[in-house]
Amino acid sequence: MDMCEYIEAATSQIRARRARDMVARELEAHIEDQAAYYKEQGMSEAQAEQEAVRQMGNPVEVGISMDQIHRPRTDWKMILMLVFLCGLGLSLQIALNKEVMRVQIGENEAAAALGIFSGISRGLLAALFVAVILGVLVCVIDYTVILRYAPWFIGFVFLILGMENFLIFREFWMYRMFTTNQQYLLLPLYASLLYRNRGRGGAGFAGGIFWLVLFQASLGILGGGYMGVTSTSGLRFGCVLLMMLSMAVICGWYGDKRSGKLIGLWSSVLLAFCLAVFYMLQQNGFRAARIRAILHPYDDAGGAGYYTVMIRGWIGRCSLWGNPEAAAQFVENYMGVSHLDASFSADDGNLLYLFLRYGIVPGVMVCLIFLVCMGYFLYRCLRQKNQLGRVTGAGCCMVFLVEFAGYLMSNLGGLPIGANLPFLSYGGTDICVWAVLMGFVFSIIRYQNLLPAEHRNQPARYRYRLKIEKIPL
Repeated sequence: MDMCEYIEAATSQIRARRARDMVARELEAHIEDQAAYYKEQGMSEAQAEQEAVRQMGNPVEVGISMDQIHRPRTDWKMILMLVFLCGLGLSLQIALNKEVMRVQIGENEAAAALGIFSGISRGLLAALFVAVILGVLVCVIDYTVILRYAPWFIGFVFLILGMENFLIFREFWMYRMFTTNQQYLLLPLYASLLYRNRGRGGAGFAGGIFWLVLFQASLGILGGGYMGVTSTSGLRFGCVLLMMLSMAVICGWYGDKRSGKLIGLWSSVLLAFCLAVFYMLQQNGFRAARIRAILHPYDDAGGAGYYTVMIRGWIGRCSLWGNPEAAAQFVENYMGVSHLDASFSADDGNLLYLFLRYGIVPGVMVCLIFLVCMGYFLYRCLRQKNQLGRVTGAGCCMVFLVEFAGYLMSNLGGLPIGANLPFLSYGGTDICVWAVLMGFVFSIIRYQNLLPAEHRNQPARYRYRLKIEKIPL
């Protein structure tokens, strides 16, 4: 049996088609290394190859063992962690909704009317059902398909968002594009575009910046002009895009001088941000008032600084193990009130309610649980050998960490911004977006043994083999 026949017999035992070429290259390299050693010992080329093949063992057994390694694998530990997070968030949602119902119908009537699952709404159940379906579908699909069909995916996402913007949520002359977090669906597409530009040096890096600016400009156009870009949601989205571009630079996709590219990128962004803040302060409009309220909230406690001062007042009533009276008053004051920042609404699973009702210690523990889970997901993504999976998965995990930071600051009086805590606070569209992003993370982990590590900045190499056979005439 020669090397070609051996490799064909071994790879035919592998069920995953994506892994067959990779295993064939591994076996070929190993056989050639062994044959080179035998040739140094004095064997002829044919004898050395035949002996190297014989030393490899039974091709069927080798192929079966390779099939056990190179196949899709689901990380059940990550799934259990995600289920635990969702269960924890659902419990908090039920507790908060029950508190709202007690305020609405009275304490005495609530004690008799409320059951164990009285705090679950039909809309929440429907959102969870759809989110589970979306997450599973994305998980079982190979994420590298996006690389081949990136333009079509981009067009489809913008078509859906445009229909929602102009047809469903049209309000007078204002459009409500990206009022939730649908823009994060573009992150895997941005990673695939960055990957397409790898190996092009400075031109590829400039292409990554171009797509970043284009995505941000689209967010601004569909979200109400420059206000869509400078909104807290737009800033968080841009921050995640910058992190993904920086990771692509660190992976060496755009050549050497990585430190210079990173310093130039972030210094330019910081300069642009400072100039934008200075410009808005000079306009003396709504944005200027919000910026001044962040710096000096008590100077305008009845105006732009109202939210920050109000939240800090509630924080002052938090205790180590809970203040039920303060929590009931918090719900009563916020019930039925529509705020500019959705995170201050009691029916949004407010983290501040958790600190008021159950205490600082349980609230900190919940935050740590979320950070540990997301940190583990990010760690698994950063350890991927396939660089496309590494950048895509890390970008999805960074979304959760950035949203957590925004939600924590909004609920603890740091910044008056609107954000949602993934898997712990529920909104119908948001939970579906989180499920899709987490589906990408699970897909990356699932297919990690089927995709080889890329060799950066190396041209493609090919080996041609001619086989001459003796056949009867």
